Amino acid sequence: MGVTDPSHFLNSVGKNFDGSGNGDILLWKRKAEKYLIDSGLSYTIIHPGILTDGEPGLEEILIDVDDKLIEYGDRSIARADVSSLCVAALTVGKEKNVSFDCISSNFDNSFSPKSAEEVLTDFLLSGKTANYTL
Repeated sequence: MGVTDPSHFLNSVGKNFDGSGNGDILLWKRKAEKYLIDSGLSYTIIHPGILTDGEPGLEEILIDVDDKLIEYGDRSIARADVSSLCVAALTVGKEKNVSFDCISSNFDNSFSPKSAEEVLTDFLLSGKTANYTL
């Protein structure tokens, strides 16, 4: 996440104060992803928010594309929830060729949060994927 923001901190790493030099790590990461997409191989690219050691399944997993999740104040997700999304990508997302951002958020405690498989299935039905126009 953050690739659509040229002023993101990670894009400044390796640059000189005047902006010259190496850097733009998120741009280069995006170019590598585009290379994978153009390769013809099946793929699922997951862009998690800030990784935490939280308990899995306690918060609602949110999926969207192109940094739309940045509007949420807390852009974190438990590592175990990302792992669950990876497993879901191998089952319900197999050969779907999709790229997305994910975070987790507090949810209404009157019901249980959806599983990673349910969240990914719902997202896949939307037909969205990240925009790789560079």
